[in-house]
Amino acid sequence: MKIYNLFLSLFLLSACSLKNEQIVATNLKTQTLMFSQKQKINIDGKNAVFTMSYLNPVLDLDSKDDVFALIVTPNTLDFKNLEVFINNKLANIKFLDSNDELLKYLIDNQFSQYFKISLPSVKSEDRLKTIVCFEGVNCFELNFEKYSKSLYYRSKDVDTQYN
Repeated sequence: MKIYNLFLSLFLLSACSLKNEQIVATNLKTQTLMFSQKQKINIDGKNAVFTMSYLNPVLDLDSKDDVFALIVTPNTLDFKNLEVFINNKLANIKFLDSNDELLKYLIDNQFSQYFKISLPSVKSEDRLKTIVCFEGVNCFELNFEKYSKSLYYRSKDVDTQYN
C-alpha cells in the first residue's frame, strides 16, 4: 500500500510540474494582447488593420530599448516610406522573418506582415506616443503606457495577486 501511494504521489507531482510548450506559447501571446492596439485604415479602397504591441512587459529578457511589434494585415500591401515615431523620435524598423524570436509573442497569421520597432528607452518617460506613417501622407497615432511587470505577475515572495 505504501508503495502504491508513493507511485501515485510521484505520478501526480510529475504531472503537475510538466509544462506544455503550446500552453506557454499561448500564455505569452495572450499577455501580449494586453499591450496591443489596433487601427483600421483604408488605402486606395482597400482595408488594412495595423496592430501595434508594446513587448517590453512580456519579453523574457530586459531590453535597453522600447520594443514594439507592428503587424499589418493583409500582407499584400506594399509599403513605401514606412516610418514610426516614438515620442517624436524616429524609431528603427526591421522586417521580421518567419523564424524570428519575437514571433513567439505574437499571434501567428499567414496573411500578415510583421515588423520590429525599437528605440532606446528613456526611463523618465511613462507614456509612449507612437505615430505610424506610410506612403508619406497616411499617419495615425497610438498611445501606450509603461508598466512594471510586477503589476501583472504573481509575486513569489508574497501570496498576493496583483491583477
